[in-house]
Amino acid sequence: MSNKKYLMIAIFLVTIAIVITSSTTFAFLSVSDMQSDANTISTTCYDMTFTDSNRINVTGYPMSSTSAFKKVNPYKFSLKNNCEANTNYQIILNVINTSSSKILPYINYSLDGTTVKKLSSLTPITLPLGVTSSNASASYLIDTGALEGINTTKNFNLHMWIDESAGNDIMGSRFEGEVTIYSVAR
Repeated sequence: MSNKKYLMIAIFLVTIAIVITSSTTFAFLSVSDMQSDANTISTTCYDMTFTDSNRINVTGYPMSSTSAFKKVNPYKFSLKNNCEANTNYQIILNVINTSSSKILPYINYSLDGTTVKKLSSLTPITLPLGVTSSNASASYLIDTGALEGINTTKNFNLHMWIDESAGNDIMGSRFEGEVTIYSVAR
């Protein structure tokens, strides 16, 4: 009986030794890495350059369009067509976070520094097939256009601010969004 007991203990200890050895070996031989820099997407037809890699945050106080163009730093990005084919693009603004839905009717934007539009004047859209946005509560098509011919570049300066007509009820509200660009060769 004593030999069976020692045999069982020996088998148990050998099994534990194998499990510990294989776990330790797996831990030392496993590779893990974490990305710390921005993602860059390369395609054969487009170069997209985002000068500001952060999300768009609209905070502060209500102001006029004239003041906004002087005081608000625009979110800058550009598109360059590297294909011989003409291409169409869509610029979509995804609403990521708002601390209050009361602020949405007071968000103004401009892509060219002259034409001012209200975000609330746009109808929310469904993102095109294959385009995703993490945590977007709504998406708005803010511009469409075409890049005609190879090496055609278009620069954008997206200004966003709170309209001067906003009242005290939006105090402390915050708006956060991100830009998505969708393009198709035609």
